[in-house]
Amino acid sequence: MARIRAVLFDMDDTLIDWSGAQGDVTTIEIRHLKNVYDHLTRQNHKLPPFQDFFEQFRATMIAVWTEAKKDWSGVSFAGLLQTLFANCGLDVAQIDMEAVLCAYDWGVIPGVAPFEDTLTVLAQLKNEGYKTGLITNSMQPIWMREIELSAFGILDYLDARLTSGDVGYMKPHPVIYQRALELLDVAAEAAVFVGDRPENDIAGANQAGLTSVLISPPHLNRDLNGVEPHFTISKLEELLPILAQLEGES
Repeated sequence: MARIRAVLFDMDDTLIDWSGAQGDVTTIEIRHLKNVYDHLTRQNHKLPPFQDFFEQFRATMIAVWTEAKKDWSGVSFAGLLQTLFANCGLDVAQIDMEAVLCAYDWGVIPGVAPFEDTLTVLAQLKNEGYKTGLITNSMQPIWMREIELSAFGILDYLDARLTSGDVGYMKPHPVIYQRALELLDVAAEAAVFVGDRPENDIAGANQAGLTSVLISPPHLNRDLNGVEPHFTISKLEELLPILAQLEGES
């Protein structure tokens, strides 16, 4: 066994605890999409009533994600919005997408915070010389998710950060793992991946040749559906003795 040189993490419900999020997904989406709607209105684009605009957004998102999951291609948030705008009769060529993404005004969701041991574990990994990375199945570009990572004090601990929206593939596709490993200059057999979703995080890590660690915090109860992680933990701090064990075996 090669010496472990890097630890990669999923983001949501792995490093960041969403169990206390205030508001459901629909409420959060409406709030931010209304920012986009208002921005386009100020730019003199003719839009349908907001409720129709939002319903078209939901229909577009469902269609795009359903298609993407057929081959695990990554959904681009900018691309999804462009499809939405075209479906609403807008001339996409006349829309500044960077300005639209900024207008969306993504940030920390009230009630969402790092797990209590996240920063301690990341600091210890860095102190022990491990490279660290993050791979998330987020359609948003990484700069949007880095707003949260920075606010939580996590950003500076991560040497590589990828979203599926940027890469063009989502977990469990091996390409997104390989891209992260290339950025860290680490071989798959020298890396550990920690995530909460068996069919995405763990199945993908196993296929890509990494050591997989399923994190199963108390508020989650995900079916394995035949996926077998190499290790299972309930808290991030339980990762540390696993790394020590792997180091002893190498």
